[in-house]
Amino acid sequence: MLGIVAKEVQVRRLGVADLAACLDLAADRSWSREEAKWRLLLELGGGYGIDAPDGGLAGTVFLTEVAPRIGAVGMLLVASRYGGRGLGYRLMNEALSAADCATVFLYATEAGLPLYRKLGFQIVDEIVKHTGVFEPASAPAPGIRLGDTEDLPTLARLDRQAFGADRTMLLRRLLPIAERVVIADEGYAVAWRNLDTVHVGPLVAKSMSTAKTLLDAAFLEGNSTTRVDLCTGAGIELSGWLAERGLTAHPSSPLMVRGEDLPGNRAMLLAPFTQALG
Repeated sequence: MLGIVAKEVQVRRLGVADLAACLDLAADRSWSREEAKWRLLLELGGGYGIDAPDGGLAGTVFLTEVAPRIGAVGMLLVASRYGGRGLGYRLMNEALSAADCATVFLYATEAGLPLYRKLGFQIVDEIVKHTGVFEPASAPAPGIRLGDTEDLPTLARLDRQAFGADRTMLLRRLLPIAERVVIADEGYAVAWRNLDTVHVGPLVAKSMSTAKTLLDAAFLEGNSTTRVDLCTGAGIELSGWLAERGLTAHPSSPLMVRGEDLPGNRAMLLAPFTQALG
């Protein structure tokens, strides 16, 4: 095995040309080859990587500025043959040093918790993945309409109430890949496909009744495997309702923050876009 020393390696910025190498790295760690997700992250420009001496990538991390001075960390991966050499710490240090963010947040795996704590992240909440075949209502409820790219200003306004900062840039990238956008007076939801799974996120709503109506409308067409990553602030009620509609809850993952507190009305932000982007 070729040697690699964390403090001596060069960390470089990643671009779309690195897509194939990122997918190979994901497969090495038994992750799905989620091309759409990796491509979006690479296009947003927050990727850092270490080249492996024997070809491909030895590791990656993404720190994406999802709103002014707010960064989201995701896709911290180190190739199995280079594990235990401090490459994760090296990548995180490089990304954090380069970012001009007052607040950085992430959803942590159990394996990553010690590293994130060492870097100053603190647990502030949890998220629970729900998956299964969703059983929607037979017809959409009144007051819900379908949205499209022309609704960006409306979505950005609703999103800003929940997130507490302007994520127009992220929403502009999300809408063209969305399968379904549903809008209510007090919230919105976006359904988008990743491989054979339809995700709903963001899910923004001022009440549980609005959230349920939006989810019914978002999943109204199709019988695909579905996924909703539900913030625990949404409470037991919405999680129980998802169970009634056919989704199973998985073990929770902690939401961790470094720097200033996350802004906004977190009770309205019921599900993120992805765990890599918040």
